[in-house]
Formats: sequence, C-alpha cells, structure tokens
Amino acid sequence: ESLCFCRIQSSHCEQQDYAGLIANIDHHMLFHLALGYECRVYDFGSRGLMWKVDGQTERGYVPRAIWWGLEWVRYALEQIWHMPSVTPPVVRGVNVERVFAHELRQLPASLRKRLKYYRSFLPSELDEVRLRGYYAKAQHDSDKETYRSMLHEWAKASSASWQERSSPLRSPEEFGMQLYSPSIGKPSLEKA
Repeated sequence: ESLCFCRIQSSHCEQQDYAGLIANIDHHMLFHLALGYECRVYDFGSRGLMWKVDGQTERGYVPRAIWWGLEWVRYALEQIWHMPSVTPPVVRGVNVERVFAHELRQLPASLRKRLKYYRSFLPSELDEVRLRGYYAKAQHDSDKETYRSMLHEWAKASSASWQERSSPLRSPEEFGMQLYSPSIGKPSLEKA
C-alpha cells in the first residue's frame, strides 16, 4: 500500500459541479484505477444526516464527497472506459443513472479525452472501478493540526511497515472507520 493525495472538494458536490469534481482526480489516481488497484478515499464527516438502514433510522456522518462524489467518479470512469457496469449509480437511495448520463454527455471534450487516455491500460479481466470510500464522524472538526499529526503517524508507520515487510498496515476499520456502500439507504429528514 502507498499513500497518495487527491482532494475531492465537497463544494464541487454541493454545487453539482460534475466536470470540476472529476477534473480534480489526478493522473496518479486515474492510472492506479485503470490498472485495477483498489483506491481508497478516507474522509471524516461533520454533518450527521439521518440514514434509513434496514428500516432503522440512524445518524450517519458520511461526507458528501463519498456518497455523491465517488459515486459520480466511479460511474463516469466506468462509462468512459467501456466497463460492464453491474450496478446503477445510487445517491441517497435514488438511482441517478439518467442524471449522471446527462452530465457525462456535458463534459468538455478535453476532459473526456484526458479520462479516455487511461482506457488502454485496463486489464481485460477488470470489471469495475475499484474506488472505495471510508468514513468516520469527525472528532476534531477544523482541527487541522490533529489531522496533520494523524497523517504523519500513518505515513511513518507505513514507511516502517514497507521497510520491515513483517507487519501489515492497519485496516481502516481498526481506527473506527466504516466502508461506505450506496446500499445503506437514503437519508431521512428526521432529527436524532
């Protein structure tokens, strides 16, 4: 595993800036996704929405960059790379394939060309864009120093692990994060 940085701005999601969001996915990430690597996006949510999960309502701190942004990026790449999409894109429990298809047609030609470039690197057996979002409730919202320290701690452990090759990196679940799945349902408007 290695750590790379790619900023997915929630403001692009809030403004429904489809082109701006996907334009910020850097070449390094696009290349790794095209090769079939699992790319993980880690984010901490500060706005707790009520989500219906299996008939139960619970507060979930899933950042918009994950439940909206990653779903759009995954859809756009699978379409542009002519991959066999198995599951339609779902945002807040709603199938948004028509909306995403429309926005995909609106992308500037230069951006489509940039994304298309990576299609030639796809392994023949690759059947999905392996882009995964992990989230947790923000414990230190706006405390950049704490997040900076966490990142440095992870990078140091990652480097040591890489050098030793005897101790695997910690999984996201070990530090309280959950793997997001669009199938968790749609947010409820109920207050907790």
